[in-house]
Amino acid sequence: MKTTLIRVLAGTALAATTLSLLMSPASAAPTVDVRPLPLPVGERPTVPYLHRPADTSVSVVDPATGMKTPVELVGDDLDRFELLGRSGKGFVLRVTNRNIDDIVRVQLDVPQKTLKSMYYADRARLSADGRYLLNTATLTSGGIQAQIRSASTGAVVARHTFKASTRPDPIDVSGTRVLLGGFGTPRTMIWDWQSGTIKTIASRAAYAGSFASNRLATYTKDPSNLDACSVVSTVSAPGTTLWRGCLEAVASFSPDGARFATNAIEHENHADVVRRRSLRGTLLTTYRNPNGVWMYAWETNTRVLMSSAATRESWLVRCEVADCERAWRSYS
Repeated sequence: MKTTLIRVLAGTALAATTLSLLMSPASAAPTVDVRPLPLPVGERPTVPYLHRPADTSVSVVDPATGMKTPVELVGDDLDRFELLGRSGKGFVLRVTNRNIDDIVRVQLDVPQKTLKSMYYADRARLSADGRYLLNTATLTSGGIQAQIRSASTGAVVARHTFKASTRPDPIDVSGTRVLLGGFGTPRTMIWDWQSGTIKTIASRAAYAGSFASNRLATYTKDPSNLDACSVVSTVSAPGTTLWRGCLEAVASFSPDGARFATNAIEHENHADVVRRRSLRGTLLTTYRNPNGVWMYAWETNTRVLMSSAATRESWLVRCEVADCERAWRSYS
């Protein structure tokens, strides 16, 4: 990476003038300006990303091969795309456009497949291993169904209907166990679709986590409430708090689970800061952009990609602590 970090020189006067870019001799966490256009241009991302050189041309780039997998428009050139992630040899995306909200799978030399048509308020994500599509479905009966689907075919593997007030959110799968959050009365649940049992493991609502890394992020209340806070723990010991914050929410955990990145919690209603923290919450780096910045993905256990806005466009910006560069245009 091309270094943009200005090294701290001795002297308190110089340290005071460079505080926004530097880690001080007292080991304060640096605050870094990640407005993309002034940054040097570096290598392309090392995780899958979208390429949209024209309104009608969309593809997913596989960084391992450089191959571009075309994505067909579902509606028209106003389609918006959210890349949910890699699934085997393909990729899964959520595509929205006016009254259209579909989950699709794309793969080179394989026809594009719609895995599920969604209702705008329904949730969808991939399991950590990419095998399953985890989604909710709002039923005409008034309930909300948590569904586990094959991320290859869209076939339903398991389902469970909850009261609408529960507001279930499936997070991850391990074997036949599903990690879910519930937002009506905040709680975290383990649903075993083989035995049909549902066990509450925490009185907070799960919203991020992974069985494989044994990491869990939960809300004490609906995050739109002004007194809602976020708690980091493990799935195996959800009652033991590793970090708690009431201004931030976990955007994602690093692959090894030793760090996490945050955006502002919903009730703060701003998107100009991303923070990188250790598992127990020690602040490692603050990234700022008054035009808007959002966590995108971890490239390594320490290096992050963020979607950072310029005046009329956004870019993926790569940062290793305070050493940052522009990686690619950000498309959605």
